[in-house]
Amino acid sequence: MNSMTKPKASSRKVNRGGASEPMTQMSEMLMTQALTLDGMFTELVDHAATNLPQYPLTGERFARLALRAQSNCSASLVAMAKAQKALRPAQDDAAE
Repeated sequence: MNSMTKPKASSRKVNRGGASEPMTQMSEMLMTQALTLDGMFTELVDHAATNLPQYPLTGERFARLALRAQSNCSASLVAMAKAQKALRPAQDDAAE
């Protein structure tokens, strides 16, 4: 079986440059979450395919977990897109 790798911590520089900094940190966090959930999806699908022939119930459970991880990955990306879309008008107003 494959072992899941631990995500690497991002090296963040503390920058007090304005209101966009918390949004940048949130976007980074959501992207990390989405990538982690995508990796979980891949691993869980592999486990489901491995277990399905001999242990159908276990394979089904892994498949359900994989679909849940995929759904949460999608939700993270949607949340990040909404946050960036909300930030864009604020940046445009500040530039004027």
